[in-house]
Amino acid sequence: MKPLTQRDKRTLKLTAVAAVLIVGYFLAAEPALTSYRALRSERDQLSKQLDRLTGVQSGIGAIRFREIMERVPVFEMPADAAEQGVLFRDELTRQLQRTGIQARTVQLRDNRGKRQDGYAFLTVDCQGRCNYEQMLRLLGDLKRNPYYVGIEKFALRVDTRNRNEMTFQLAVFTYAK
Repeated sequence: MKPLTQRDKRTLKLTAVAAVLIVGYFLAAEPALTSYRALRSERDQLSKQLDRLTGVQSGIGAIRFREIMERVPVFEMPADAAEQGVLFRDELTRQLQRTGIQARTVQLRDNRGKRQDGYAFLTVDCQGRCNYEQMLRLLGDLKRNPYYVGIEKFALRVDTRNRNEMTFQLAVFTYAK
């Protein structure tokens, strides 16, 4: 057996590099390109669908779109505890006023000891007088509060003298950093 010449060594190196490139293309590049094309076409379809849904300006489609958007809750990411508590309490107070509920107290309670997934647990306690329809409107409108997470306590007591009037206790909570 003769030793390899420089030309033979270069030919072997070039063949090895070509083989690696061919195998790499079929094992990595081609599946990645296929996946990219599929994702891009799916994105384009979803974008067209979203444009079609949001582009409806009049008629039944517009009414249906507004109804769907009213059902979707609004949410803001939690801020620092001091800022989040004030924002939450102020927005809840505005919601109480919009529904016509007379709240005697709207008090922020900071539960620093309780931690939920790394976030502080802030509660706003409300007490006051209302009627049944006002309370239903408030409960339906709570999802519009971007800081609202859930209801901790809710109690209604009917006034014995006037059955249309009720006393309520409500505790709603939010998360804060």
